[in-house]
Amino acid sequence: RKLADKRVFPAIDITRSGTRKEDLLYDKGTLTKIWMLRRILNPMGVIDAMEFLLDKMKDTKTNSEFFDAMKR
Repeated sequence: RKLADKRVFPAIDITRSGTRKEDLLYDKGTLTKIWMLRRILNPMGVIDAMEFLLDKMKDTKTNSEFFDAMKR
């Protein structure tokens, strides 16, 4: 709701989204990167986390590029 009120779209609470079965969906390397990203986003507020994520995603075309950019 906070995201939609601030006109940040998609209005997804990224810190609360996920699945309990993600270990079955991703390989170990990707899963490690996802967990690292969550550790970065968790201390941020909902709005700051989504704005940070959207800003970083603009610079990449694929998930692989995105995760590779996180290493830098």
